This record gives sequence, structure tokens and C-alpha cells, in this order.
Amino acid sequence: MLKTILVTASLLSATAADAQTGSPCPDGTQPATIRHSRIKPGGWPIFARAVAAHNAWYVSHKDPTRTSLLRVLTRGTGGPVVSDAEAVTITRYGPTKPNAPHDAAYSAFTDLYRQSSEMADETRVCLPAGG
Repeated sequence: MLKTILVTASLLSATAADAQTGSPCPDGTQPATIRHSRIKPGGWPIFARAVAAHNAWYVSHKDPTRTSLLRVLTRGTGGPVVSDAEAVTITRYGPTKPNAPHDAAYSAFTDLYRQSSEMADETRVCLPAGG
């Protein structure tokens, strides 16, 4: 199902550097990265802190790029259930500008991601701008 969503979102084979330094996306769209992560047992609070620290890092560098955290629904016996074992993040890149240098704050949030999760899938897409 995630693959279908990702394909529907207009697949783009670009690197993160391409997304930051020159947008190959059509007018009216912006580069983004969609990541599907498997959350380690008990790791949800740490993963959520990683996303918050990730966004704080962008803010501290005056970069409008933002990462959204989405909950994954799984099938339960009584219907859909929010999963603590999976997450999806969408990073929408801001206007073209050079990447900020990776500093201690960058290392801190990437360490939180590594402590709490393993990336299952990553896809670069062109999403409608402003959404």
C-alpha cells in the first residue's frame, strides 16, 4: 500500500542534495522525501523527539524545510489501529539554497533516529507546493 501511495505521489529519482540545491520538479510542485520507518520496541517517543529535533535544526538554520510525522494505521480485529511499530515522515524541502553544515545538533537528531528506528523505504517525490 505504501508503494502505491509513493507511486501516486509522482516518483522522482533525485538525491537529497539535488532536492536542496536545484529543484528538478515541475512548476507547482516541490521536492520531498517520504520515508517509511520501522520503530523499535518502545522507540516511538524517541522517534517523535527525533522529528522535533530535525525540524528545530532546520529552524535554527533559517531553512523553511520541514519534516512531518505521520502515524501508520494497521488492521486490528475491530478495525484500523494506530501502529507504534511503523511511521512515515515527509520532508518538504524549502526553496533552493545550500545545505547547512552538519553540526552537533544534526548528529543529535540523526542519532535519535538510529536509536529508535530502522528505515524500511525512502522515496523522493514532487509534491504539490504549499501542502
